[in-house]
Amino acid sequence: MSRLIAVRPPARVAAARRPPEPPRRRRPLPKFVRRAGLIGGGTALVMLVATVYWAFASGWVGRTATATIDGALALSAGAGLAVRDVLVTGRNRTGRDELLAALAIEQGSPILSFDPERAREAVVALRWVRDVVVERRFPDTVFLRIEERQPLALWQSEQKLRVIDGDGVVLAEDGLHAYGALPLVVGEAAPEYAAPFLASLGRVPAVADRVEAAILVSGRRWALRLANGIDVRLPEDGLDAALQRLSELEAKSGLFDRDILAI
Repeated sequence: MSRLIAVRPPARVAAARRPPEPPRRRRPLPKFVRRAGLIGGGTALVMLVATVYWAFASGWVGRTATATIDGALALSAGAGLAVRDVLVTGRNRTGRDELLAALAIEQGSPILSFDPERAREAVVALRWVRDVVVERRFPDTVFLRIEERQPLALWQSEQKLRVIDGDGVVLAEDGLHAYGALPLVVGEAAPEYAAPFLASLGRVPAVADRVEAAILVSGRRWALRLANGIDVRLPEDGLDAALQRLSELEAKSGLFDRDILAI
């Protein structure tokens, strides 16, 4: 068996040894010397504490730790744990560039530095995104499953049109020609109540097909403007029953084709 570190042999003992000398009594230090020693030790302690405080307060510790982490992440990317693909499902209207900007990710960046929860918060903040699942799939893929918001209606307020979804979220304000087939709701508070009202209206197609606009009056009840100019004042309560009764009257007597201004 060999040793990696050589062991030094003990020194030879001389043949004749002197008799041991009696121990000398040490003279006590003067008081001022002992006091100075105490002061010197206290000063050293204060300097140590000050040095530690400076290391943290100046950010030296943080910078050193950050540099160490960055170095480890770079090594992991070099070992193959780097982003190569970003796979997305459910994206129809969300822009590619704005999605990548929200993810704050680049090809080749360390996948270990990618935070799925932070990325999810940023993506959900995009206008068309209702919800999203973000996953890291090792070794090199980021996966997103997006649930986009769906256009529900055109909303008119203060002489301006916008596209809204079922939650009343504004989805678009420009390029609205693509949404011309959506129903029109009018009124400042209309987005808040549009979804349940349009659901009720959709259950009576004989009425819904003749509606040009639905107007929320005083934030309490709806009125309909039909394509032929007739105004229909709906009650605040019993909306479904009123719409069904209106449909029956139209079927029996052609109510909507009469020469009347309001119902």
